[in-house]
Amino acid sequence: MAKDITNRVELNMEERMEIYTLTISFPYDEDEEPWSRTIEVKETFTLKQLHNYVQKIIDFDNDHLYEFYIGRTPRNRAQIVPKRAKLNEIYPITGYKLYYLFDFGDCWLFQIKKSRKKKTEDNQKKYPILIESKGENPEQYSGFEE
Repeated sequence: MAKDITNRVELNMEERMEIYTLTISFPYDEDEEPWSRTIEVKETFTLKQLHNYVQKIIDFDNDHLYEFYIGRTPRNRAQIVPKRAKLNEIYPITGYKLYYLFDFGDCWLFQIKKSRKKKTEDNQKKYPILIESKGENPEQYSGFEE
């Protein structure tokens, strides 16, 4: 009987999904107070889901085109990544970084870094989760009055 319980516990541990800790920041942030948001998401989170969550935590209107790409620097687009791609299909990307470009006119460019520290899903939490915020959210349309 005890062996059956042990086997079930081991199975549940194996079934738990990896959780990615991602830090989203501006690659050219020169402000006195740097801006970043750190989130936890399931490894199967798609880039489209990531886009929607970033829009939510930044409080943007989600009213423009966007893309994700991999490159060595923000100006070096080695590969555009499909929006349906899952994070576990992208990482690891050794020697490259993941970038998120929102609004091709205003060019809101974000760098997304994945922590190397491995975590497994906590069944008591509902993902995605915002775990750290630094700096105030930028204004999407600064200089415009409604």
